[in-house]
Amino acid sequence: MAIASYLMRREGRYSLQIRYSRPLAAIIGKPLYRASLMTADYNVAKIRLVKCLQWFLPMNSVRENTQLYNEIARRIDEYLQDSMPLDPDRLLARQKFDEWKDASLLALSVDGYWNQYLFDDELQTKVALFQQQNVEADKYVRKGEAVRAYERGRIDMRDALAFDAISIESPRVRVESEGLISALEKSRTPRERDDLLAAPGRPVAPQENPQVAERLRISEALKLYIVDSRALKKSEDGLSTVALIIRFLIDEFNDPYLADLGGDDFERLNTMMPEIPNRNHIPREAAKSLSLRYRYAQEHGWDSLVRLTGETLQKGYHSALSKFFRWAIDKGLFKGEKPIFNHVSGENLVSLPRDSFSRDEVIEIISMPLFTGCNGPTRIWKPGRFFIQNHLYWAYIILLLTGLRTGELGQLRIADFVERDDIWYLDLRGFDPTKGRVAIKDVVNFKTEGSARIMPLHPLILDLGFLDRLAELEATGCEFAFPEWEPYFKPGGAIRWGQPMTKSWAYMKGKTSIVRKDVTLYSTRHFFADLVDNTDLTHRARKRLMGHSNKSDMATRYGSKTRLTTRDLKELVSVENPTIDQMSEILMDAKERANRGDLETLRPWVNRASWSDYYRKKMG
Repeated sequence: MAIASYLMRREGRYSLQIRYSRPLAAIIGKPLYRASLMTADYNVAKIRLVKCLQWFLPMNSVRENTQLYNEIARRIDEYLQDSMPLDPDRLLARQKFDEWKDASLLALSVDGYWNQYLFDDELQTKVALFQQQNVEADKYVRKGEAVRAYERGRIDMRDALAFDAISIESPRVRVESEGLISALEKSRTPRERDDLLAAPGRPVAPQENPQVAERLRISEALKLYIVDSRALKKSEDGLSTVALIIRFLIDEFNDPYLADLGGDDFERLNTMMPEIPNRNHIPREAAKSLSLRYRYAQEHGWDSLVRLTGETLQKGYHSALSKFFRWAIDKGLFKGEKPIFNHVSGENLVSLPRDSFSRDEVIEIISMPLFTGCNGPTRIWKPGRFFIQNHLYWAYIILLLTGLRTGELGQLRIADFVERDDIWYLDLRGFDPTKGRVAIKDVVNFKTEGSARIMPLHPLILDLGFLDRLAELEATGCEFAFPEWEPYFKPGGAIRWGQPMTKSWAYMKGKTSIVRKDVTLYSTRHFFADLVDNTDLTHRARKRLMGHSNKSDMATRYGSKTRLTTRDLKELVSVENPTIDQMSEILMDAKERANRGDLETLRPWVNRASWSDYYRKKMG
């Protein structure tokens, strides 16, 4: 007998396989959809096939991106109406839809729909609830399967004892049967307990048996961890690191049950992590996950491959695993001791300490065509007759003169720049507490709690005309300081605001004579720290300027939470430094030439067409 349409049988188990419609295939980028139905039973496979087709066929009929996005949202609404508990077949269909949904939203990111999802708070809340339902339903289904298996074993054991099919004298049989019967006594009626006591071969002095453990696979626990972490507004960067190493565990250990992991598994994982190479010299297809990179190194050897640094292992993957298992223990999902991960191979690389830019390096950067006259908006690193103070121009100057982190720049709002007592500040707080509370979704998130600070702007930034830029943008109705900025969205949805600067630096460094390995874009922050160290600023002022946490330094936690003292302000604004003096000469000379007409000034940022897709959608 032929099997049903869209069913495929391989190695005894059934899968759904169906061809995408042409419009959907163009969006997804694949011709076929294939998903395991997780069963070898043909009758069960037919039921699950129907359940999956109920969501897939409406998706397969869409014609364009907006329709697909709306259809995904509609399906989420429909699934949220399901009554609990779910039957296993409906649950599997929901789980397959959840996996497909994430992949589809990422496919839509080319046209900005992932951005739309990130700002669709209502849909994100519904998705989190939907995933929470799936996790809870899966725990219920697995517990039911374990209880039914336990009951079948109990009945089989009772029958075997009744018919003298096994000997009660066997030590192993005696312990198992005693515990089996004892564990059920508490849940039985008096009559049922009498029947059990009357069973032939009933052992004396029964022993307590542990309750049936909940069965939760690592992949399901990771979904629950992500839901919990996002509900608590945990760092997306930290969350992505946890997801990365947990998926390595899932791939290499075949997605085991969380409760089944033990010391041998943890020791194996501990020794495997140092054998993961970084992405250098690995083909793109083999670099999509830690597991693929690990296997590539195992198959091809280490020639031309580069090992991870010890810091990446210790502060990244070891710490991430510790967070995950601490959470699992707190949630009662893992009963063992929290595992310790600490193995670093002697072959792993040391991390290079980041150094500050030297005076010559800063001057070479500031002398590039972007700052002195370039060849046009798209050729900013080639000399020419145009003066363009775009987002990268201001980014390098602000990084050098304020010590900001690169990830703090792209999300700055015009309202973040304020004047008080004839001093201009950059207000780097998630919101202004003097105006009262705001919704959590409107709070700008920075790296740490200490990152929220108020930073006085160096006079050179003002002399170069930064306030003119803000005024021009505000006149167009724009709320943001750098609308050209295009953030990078990681596969899990986390936003990386520093990506434009990282790419810019990687390109620009190749145009300079800077060859030191211990200087990076982050060296701008070290340069600013050197400026601060050469003043008489107080220790508390330095920590506030750098955005460092003061939780462990009680003395610095008292006093004004918003600004420096008048003394510290004067020290910072009037700081004398030969490098800054030379920077000023070069930068102001270019601006004066533009003012005279020797360079043609272009202001593409006032044109909405030059804004990034992210900000165009955000501004509506």
